[in-house]
Amino acid sequence: MFAKIVAAGVLVLPALAFASDPAKLPVPPSGFDAKNNNIPHGKVELSLSYPTTKYGMRKVTIYTPPGYSTAQKYPVVYLHHGIGGNEVSWVGMGSNEGDAANIMDYLLSKQMAKPMIVVMPDGNVKSASDAFGAFGEVLLNDLIPWVEKSYSVATDPESRAIAGLSMGGGQTFNIGFANPNLFHYIGPYSAAPDTKPPTEIIKDLAAIKQNVKVIYISYGDQDGLITYGQMYHDYFDKNGVTHIWQIEAGQGHTKTVWDRSFYNFATRIFLGSPSGGGGASGSAGASGSAGASGSAGASGSAGSSGGGRGGGGRTGGSAGEAGRSGSAGGSTGTGTGGSGSGGSDTGAGSGGMQASGGTQGSGGKSSSGGTQGSGGSSSASGGAMMASSGGSTGSTASGGQPASSGGAGPSTGSGGSAAPGDSGGEAGCSIGSQGRNGGSLLLVGLGLTALALARRRRA
Repeated sequence: MFAKIVAAGVLVLPALAFASDPAKLPVPPSGFDAKNNNIPHGKVELSLSYPTTKYGMRKVTIYTPPGYSTAQKYPVVYLHHGIGGNEVSWVGMGSNEGDAANIMDYLLSKQMAKPMIVVMPDGNVKSASDAFGAFGEVLLNDLIPWVEKSYSVATDPESRAIAGLSMGGGQTFNIGFANPNLFHYIGPYSAAPDTKPPTEIIKDLAAIKQNVKVIYISYGDQDGLITYGQMYHDYFDKNGVTHIWQIEAGQGHTKTVWDRSFYNFATRIFLGSPSGGGGASGSAGASGSAGASGSAGASGSAGSSGGGRGGGGRTGGSAGEAGRSGSAGGSTGTGTGGSGSGGSDTGAGSGGMQASGGTQGSGGKSSSGGTQGSGGSSSASGGAMMASSGGSTGSTASGGQPASSGGAGPSTGSGGSAAPGDSGGEAGCSIGSQGRNGGSLLLVGLGLTALALARRRRA
């Protein structure tokens, strides 16, 4: 379903680049961050407690997607609040810094993101001397192991993301880029002065280039803190690191920037993750069914003089990936002077195999003419046998002229006229191998026939 980022939504993402120009991503649709009672909702567990090794019990809010099941392993994004917030700030409560649950509900209802768990911790360890800095240790040593024990989550770095706003954006820079072996998606929004320089944080640039799939850095163009993100943007440009540098026009240090940033980040993460069900990358589309085989052409009964011809075969089925072959041609027609092969084979559908016993027609149609009658002699008593476009070549009739392309004129042979040409669906019949150039041979044949009759009369 998902492969339409995803699935039905078909979100087209711009190419990532390390050019200096901002990404200029469009503003999300109206209502993307509002609660919508007409779509499924994930479950929000507010202010849960988890143990830490140094700082006692701490608080975290967890979002699980609609239809959450322990039979499935989900990717996880760890989403951090700003300086005045706590574990409920990203769900529109407390300091009200974002609407992560509403955004995820919206994206999942549109099949624009992969189902994921969003972990929103209280990142301010007030009992520590460096309240926001100390949380890095709590996240790595306490919270992540607790989440992976308590929820059905994938534990590989390809299924783990870190993001945050303001002071949480600084935490995202400091923790994420110091641990590219743990986080393959990193999204700092409006990062604050707690952001450390890239030369201090990044110890393995090659690992970042190789492992980190999405780097999403954003600011409002009126935000006075933009210089903290700018130093990473410039560093990545200088070192050829692919990243998104998104600047929201007319915005400062605002919730609008943070909601838009989470929307854009969530649609781009976990696209290559092996865990979980449908989501932003979308499942591969199902292959087209094979084309149905063409029905066998019904055989036409031979005329009483042997001059009739088999009926035209019905059109072969069109193929999907490879059409199956059409059935064999109709049964043998009967007539005076021996049996003529009356029925015609259907050709293969477009891209399909050739029908058993038939010749392949153009465009998936083939109506082969009947073979010669009258005991296997060179001409059937009566009319000329026809070859359709793409069909087999007919034999000439005794006393008649072969049909020309596009339909035959009448002939004057003994017993009847030549059958009309079969257009084969589009074009007129092609001339048989004895065609127009065989006309002179027919004249010779007429002369020989007349001579034979004269000798019989003398006898």
